[in-house]
Amino acid sequence: MELITALVMSFGGLFVADNKEFFGVTEEQIKQGAEWHYVGKSPLDPNAKSIPAQMCDGTCDEPYILWKLKLPK
Repeated sequence: MELITALVMSFGGLFVADNKEFFGVTEEQIKQGAEWHYVGKSPLDPNAKSIPAQMCDGTCDEPYILWKLKLPK
């Protein structure tokens, strides 16, 4: 059980460390009033930080997002 906990914490730490810039931008935008909006399967926004999803079953589809952080207008 301790090994499983250590592995989960290690992978979680690597995920956060690998995506540090995304989490920093996200935290700052939330402080400015941004909220998460479900956008469905959408292409990546080249102007936004994201952690894209991608399906691969023999061949890989283009990366996409399902949620987007949006600042109030």
